[in-house]
Amino acid sequence: MLKSKKHIFFDLFEQQIANVHKGTHLFYEMIGNYQDVEAKVKAIKAVEKEGDEIVRRIMNELNSTFITPLEREDIHQLAHTMDEMIDYIDGVADRMYLYQVRQPDPRVLAQANILVKCSAKLIELIRTLRKLDHQVVAQYAAEIKELEHESDSNYRKMVSDLLNAPDANPIEAIKLKEIYDKLEDCADFAEDVSNLVEGIVLKNA
Repeated sequence: MLKSKKHIFFDLFEQQIANVHKGTHLFYEMIGNYQDVEAKVKAIKAVEKEGDEIVRRIMNELNSTFITPLEREDIHQLAHTMDEMIDYIDGVADRMYLYQVRQPDPRVLAQANILVKCSAKLIELIRTLRKLDHQVVAQYAAEIKELEHESDSNYRKMVSDLLNAPDANPIEAIKLKEIYDKLEDCADFAEDVSNLVEGIVLKNA
C-alpha cells in the first residue's frame, strides 16, 4: 500500500553514513596496526554488506512510498553515492590483502585519517537534510572539500614517490598504484556526497 513516510529516508541515510564512518574507522585501524590483516579485511567486508542492506531498504521504501520528502532521483543518487564510499574502502582493504602488501606507506595512514574526518563531517552534513539549512550545509561542504584537496595532494605525492623510486619493482608499483587510485576515489565520493546534499538543500530550501 502506498503511503507517506516523512522521516524514514532521513533515518536510513543517517544509518548509512554512520555505517560508512564505521568502515573508515576500521580501515584506519587496520593500516595503523597492520597485523591480522585477513581478519580486519573481513570486518570491513561485514560493514560493506551492511551498507548494501541499508541501500536495499532505502530502495524498497522508495518503491513503496507515495510522498517522499526529497525528489526520488535525489534519494536514489544519494544512497548509491554513499554506498560507493564503503564499496571502495572495502575494495582497497581487500586488494591490500590479496596483493600481499607487507607494510603500507605512511601516507596511506594519512589518507585513511582523512577518510575518517570526511565521514565524520558527512554524518553532520546528512543530519542537515531534516532542516534544509543551507548556511550550515555550505560550511560542512567547504570543510569536506578542503579535506578532499588534502587527500588529492597526499595522493599525488604517494604516486610520485612510487613511480620515481630508482629501485621500484614494476609489478609492485602497478599493484600499489591501483590501491592508491581507489583510496583517492573514496575521498572523491565523500565530496560527491557533499555536493549532492548541497544541491538537494538548495532545491528544497
